[in-house]
Amino acid sequence: QSGCGCRGDAGLAHVGCRAEAAAHREPSGDIDGWDQCVICGQRFTGQMQMVLAETRWSNVQRLDDANEARLRAGVSLAKALTGQGRYAESETICRELLAVAERGARADSDLVNVVTRALCDALFAQNKTVEAEAAVAGEVSKLRPLRGPQKTATLNRLMHLEKMAAQEFLSFDDSLAITRGVRDLQQIELGANHATPMSSTLRIAVRLNDNSRYQEAETDLRELLNVQQRVLGAEHPTTLLTDHTLCEALLGQHKFGEAERRCREVLAGRLRVLGADHPDTVLTREMLSAIPRAH
Repeated sequence: QSGCGCRGDAGLAHVGCRAEAAAHREPSGDIDGWDQCVICGQRFTGQMQMVLAETRWSNVQRLDDANEARLRAGVSLAKALTGQGRYAESETICRELLAVAERGARADSDLVNVVTRALCDALFAQNKTVEAEAAVAGEVSKLRPLRGPQKTATLNRLMHLEKMAAQEFLSFDDSLAITRGVRDLQQIELGANHATPMSSTLRIAVRLNDNSRYQEAETDLRELLNVQQRVLGAEHPTTLLTDHTLCEALLGQHKFGEAERRCREVLAGRLRVLGADHPDTVLTREMLSAIPRAH
């Protein structure tokens, strides 16, 4: 059977052979063979995915319910069932796995998050949007800023949830709360002056602007700009980008006077740093020309 992106004979293999190869690699920590082709790297689909998942699940039945290998095999089976349109069966398995994972998961484990994601896929496919949102929100509510290795694990889990939010499992406000949580933990782990939390704050402000939440965006951008001007300098390209985004927030609130003044400053800085033909310079020039002058 095939079930991946390989073409010709390369894509043909007996499912039992693939299962045997995946089982052989698993003791060394390589579990990808159960879910994706080692040749083309594409995840298995269709009957190949289903049979491999069923074989993997059968292989772990003698393990303890809370064993990580058993839980991950269960997730693979749930995903395969979802892929086959058997959403209710997938949901049932995910809820059973989640109950076990929540009892035994360590704070530095991503198992609960992995199972939650699979559950959300099954719920979303059944148009159970409210339940999908509740599943994610319940997971978010358990995450707190931690220290040491747990802190990094919590950050990783929040970032994974942020990806889920981007796939419309959550409302804008809930997904924004996750993004802010990611940013806050980045500040704890890396420091407020680090480029990564600065980038997250800018991303938050852009999303606020896109949703006409200009006043909130303005507040975040002014705080970010103070940090960037101190750490990076007023004419650093990233600082100029933040200032340009602040101009957008001001325009959205019809604060044309300050928007024009700041826009002229950003344009002057981009002309010096980036040059007249740089796309960012062109964008600022176009913004300036569009600002109403009757103010």
